[in-house]
Amino acid sequence: MTRDITRRLEEDIVFGHLHPRERLVEDEIAERFGIKRYLARQAIIELERLGLVDRIRNRGAVVRLYTPQEVNDIHLVRVLLETQAAGLIPLPMDADSVTKLEEIQGRHSIGITEGDKRAVFHANIEFHRELFAHCGNAALIEAIEIFAQKSHAYRSIFTNDLASLEWAASEHLSMIDACRRGDRDALVVACRDHLAPAKDHYISVWRSRFD
Repeated sequence: MTRDITRRLEEDIVFGHLHPRERLVEDEIAERFGIKRYLARQAIIELERLGLVDRIRNRGAVVRLYTPQEVNDIHLVRVLLETQAAGLIPLPMDADSVTKLEEIQGRHSIGITEGDKRAVFHANIEFHRELFAHCGNAALIEAIEIFAQKSHAYRSIFTNDLASLEWAASEHLSMIDACRRGDRDALVVACRDHLAPAKDHYISVWRSRFD
């Protein structure tokens, strides 16, 4: 139950339904989902652990507002982790694994066409999880997962802008093509470049509002 509520609240943050510095009130969450207050509290605690929520004195839990420096720091770590993983994936990738990536990307593209934000969001996560699973390093895979989760707080551009979604889908196809052809340099570059637009957009918006 707590996991489901946490996921729904995470989606609210990613889709921009909950804004940075907006309060998360246990009673309101409990009423919304028809749950006990302690379950709402556990969900907020989990969001805090994921880096999506801060606890502020005299205000309680609020959606985290990352500074440009924090976003740049997360971005740098993600680039290091994900390009390293791309460098470890055995290439060319076997046909069954390529087909699996294509199937996931197919669902991602359908979600874009149908305007299904939830489908797009979860297919995107699944695509990268499946891709980096091939690096064969469990600790690296776990680290990628942790820092990808942190980035959800500033990636709402990719759920609200059609051009950005279509660009992300084309990048996924480039990654698949590189895996099929065994072009490691192209795969590493695609994984690196895939991370920058959301970071750059967030920092631009932050500076226009808070500088």
